[in-house]
Amino acid sequence: MSQVFNFIVDSLKIAGAPYNIINNELIMAQCQVQVPRTFFTPAHIETLNLQIVCHPDHLAKYPGSELVTKGSYRLQWFVDGIKKRGLIFKGSVPYELDHRKIERQINNLLKEAPRFFYKQPLLYYQPNLLVNFKIGFETDEKTEELYSLSINLVTGEIASNLLNELSNKRVVTTLPKKHLEKRKIPYSEGFKALSNHLKWLLQNHDDQWIENAKLRWQEEVNYLEEFYRGEPKEDLHAFYRQIAEIYRKYRPIIRIEIINVAILYLPIVIYTLESWEANKVLNPIIYDPVKQKIRWNGQ
Repeated sequence: MSQVFNFIVDSLKIAGAPYNIINNELIMAQCQVQVPRTFFTPAHIETLNLQIVCHPDHLAKYPGSELVTKGSYRLQWFVDGIKKRGLIFKGSVPYELDHRKIERQINNLLKEAPRFFYKQPLLYYQPNLLVNFKIGFETDEKTEELYSLSINLVTGEIASNLLNELSNKRVVTTLPKKHLEKRKIPYSEGFKALSNHLKWLLQNHDDQWIENAKLRWQEEVNYLEEFYRGEPKEDLHAFYRQIAEIYRKYRPIIRIEIINVAILYLPIVIYTLESWEANKVLNPIIYDPVKQKIRWNGQ
């Protein structure tokens, strides 16, 4: 599925709107919209039925559907809708300590069969800062890309796929009443770390969009030079003015916009272990049920 397709699905989840996905190609959704007051009717809420595809080839396959791509009106409509619902979301992923299920999942992630006994697990919720960015790449043409970055405010780990990992998880607006870990990284430092990581990603971004604009710029400059070739010197000020305008037209610019921010408390399970071998001490194992990852405490 495309980046835009995934973004629309995530937007519908945030809005709590009912939707169905057909063949990973068509999104059928219902969205409630606020209709402003008119002279004849009061302000009211209407339900809008949407049929959305994100690839031009799918339009003919699903008659009556709407094509939503980068830069389209409907995509901006979803972005604006998220902004109106609030820039900052705060929530958590509830989790239950099912010993057998957790131990089975951990065993599947181990490189070899465990040679230890599991002891009593401890459940904690760690704060994560998630920021969704919209990046505009502008010359004489404009394209947009969506970046979703997160940082664990306890460990400092930065990730770019948390939004996808949450797609099959239940996210609630209430926070757990206990076992909440305190932040070790302030929000301001976490946001700065994400901004620096985004800049690094953009510095390593494919620069073909710049090269393409440079070719179009050179073509237009060559045409202008040919047009003014042999003209009197007093007319050259118009030439230089147009050259400056062409430069501004094709100059590459990257614009960064924050779509929304989330503070999410995500579960972490810590197991103390008892080795099968006598007198051997094992570090506790840390299991992340959202990312489906394990690591040993102290490593």
